[in-house]
Amino acid sequence: MDSHARPFLIRTIISRLHPAGTFKIPPLCPDMTFILQPTVRKALLAVCAIALTACTGLQADNKPGVPGQTATASAPKPAGTASYFEVLDLMAPGDAVRQSTELASTLTQAQQNPTSSNRLRYAIALGAAGHVSSNPVEARRLITELLAGEHDLTPQEVSLANAFLREFDARVALYADLARQREESERQLKSIEADGDRRYGALNAETQRLKKALAEAERKLEAVAEMERTLTPEGQ
Repeated sequence: MDSHARPFLIRTIISRLHPAGTFKIPPLCPDMTFILQPTVRKALLAVCAIALTACTGLQADNKPGVPGQTATASAPKPAGTASYFEVLDLMAPGDAVRQSTELASTLTQAQQNPTSSNRLRYAIALGAAGHVSSNPVEARRLITELLAGEHDLTPQEVSLANAFLREFDARVALYADLARQREESERQLKSIEADGDRRYGALNAETQRLKKALAEAERKLEAVAEMERTLTPEGQ
């Protein structure tokens, strides 16, 4: 009901009250007239007041910003992924102080306020490539535990976490392969060095043997020459 129409309706109801305390309802036909006694009149006025109050309440509910209006709490907007990419930007190579500061900041937030998003940000910072403290193995473990337990990550954040999990898996596999190749190279190098040492030892032993054989041959030649000089008469 319009707020301007309510006073008019009240005045109309009051104007129809007779001085004797009766309320006259307009007849439906010329021969029909009802006179209401005071008790009935009071009940009718109470009903009218309740009806007007209800109309006022409905109108107030339909108007925005009216005091007393029940406010429906809006659902919180899902967190985006911009903050996670900001972490990656701060962990980019080029400034070791900036990297260590950001890593320490995300660790502190994850420890003091261990929400799902703070834990994910720390795992991303820890596993980011290009800084001395990069640890994709531990970062992979943190994200795996986070996704396996109860969390309040949005679908976007879960997709981002899975993407980083795949990246860390690939890096861990790559690092393991590089470690195996390095170990194999070191083993082969040691084998070559050992083989070289063996060959050097064999060559040195052969050289010593030949030297001894040569010295023995020279000694024998000298002995033969000495015998020849002894057997040859002087003056010949």
